[in-house]
Amino acid sequence: MIPISPRLLCCASMLEGSIVCDIGTDHAYLPAYLITSGRCSEVIATDIRQGPLESAAGTLRRFHAEDKVRLVLSDGFDKVVSKGITDVVIAGMGGETIRDILAAESAGFIRKRKVNLVLQPMTKAELLRAWLAENGFAMLRETAVKDTHLYTVMQARYEGTPQPMTEAQSYYGRLRRSDPLTKMYIAGVQDRLHTRAHGLEDAGDEAGSAAVRALIAELNRWLSKGDKI
Repeated sequence: MIPISPRLLCCASMLEGSIVCDIGTDHAYLPAYLITSGRCSEVIATDIRQGPLESAAGTLRRFHAEDKVRLVLSDGFDKVVSKGITDVVIAGMGGETIRDILAAESAGFIRKRKVNLVLQPMTKAELLRAWLAENGFAMLRETAVKDTHLYTVMQARYEGTPQPMTEAQSYYGRLRRSDPLTKMYIAGVQDRLHTRAHGLEDAGDEAGSAAVRALIAELNRWLSKGDKI
C-alpha cells in the first residue's frame, strides 16, 4: 500500500482531469497513488533539487508507476512542458512560495487554459488566498484536513475577475463553518493572532494590537454564523 497522507488524499479528491502536474513532488507518493488507483493517466512530477527526484524515482519503481510519471528537475514550471496538463497540485510549501510559483511567467498557461489548481499551503495561507482573489482566481472549495498538523487544501481556477478579500476573509477563505475541523483550524489561526497582538502590545504599538484583536473578534463572528459564505 502506498503510504499517502490524509492531506495528499484530500488533494487527490479535488482533481478533475487526467494529466496532473505535481510541483515539488518530494517522494512522489501522490503521483504513485494517482497512477496506481487509476485516478490519472499521466503525472508530471517536479522538484527543484535532484535528491528528492531520485527519491521519487525509487518510489515510482517500488509501486510500478514509473512508466506513467515524468520526473522533471524544475524551479516551479520553468522546465515543464505544459501541453495537456489539466490539473496542478502544489502541496507542502509555504503560501508565499506557492504564490510566487503561480505568479511566475512560466505559469501563464494556468490562466490561459483555466487549469484546475489544488493548493495545500503549510504556512501563510491567508497571503495565498488574498493573492488568488486579487489576481482573478476563484476559490471553488476548501477544506481543513488533520494530518501531523491541521492543514487546509484549496481548489481554485482562474476566472479573470479580481475579487479582493477583506483581511478576515483571507483567513477563512471557503472553509465550511459546520466542519469541526474548521473550528479547530480557525482556533489555531486565532492563537497565532493572539501571539502577534501580545507582541505588538509589548512593543508599545497599542493601535496595531487593537487591530489584530478586532480581527480575532471578526473571526469569532464569522464562526457563529450559518454555513453560507
